[in-house]
Amino acid sequence: MARAVIPSLLAFLGFGCAGQVDRQQPKIERVDTATLKPGPIQQERLSDEQLRRITHLHEILAEVDPSSLETWTDNFKRDMDPDKEIAVWERIAKAYTNYVSQRKLSLEAKRDVLQTLLVASMSSDEEGIKSLKLNVLTQDEARAIIKAF
Repeated sequence: MARAVIPSLLAFLGFGCAGQVDRQQPKIERVDTATLKPGPIQQERLSDEQLRRITHLHEILAEVDPSSLETWTDNFKRDMDPDKEIAVWERIAKAYTNYVSQRKLSLEAKRDVLQTLLVASMSSDEEGIKSLKLNVLTQDEARAIIKAF
């Protein structure tokens, strides 16, 4: 997921191998999102159904993600399997909506919720939690969000 949701929002998790044939754990690298470059377009056209779903995601997350609908669409065109990626984002949006609708949160807290859910979509381990740069939420609140995800 190489989508820049909010500039410098998330230290993107990249996975690399140690180059050995044995079964070592993957090496986790933290990468500054500012250094990421979009991959090539994989899908010249998205279906009307995919576009409808992307529009819905954009509407749900617009408050915490200033990216335009065009940017969202372009990013999904870069995915090898846009339906799978849209489904991941739908899960994020559902968890986001469930969490924020039950609480009175500031915009910064809502951004923390999204950041936490992005990490949860990639990794739910303690290292992912520790990598969060939360502004309002605590790590215990982030753990609860991840557990509910």
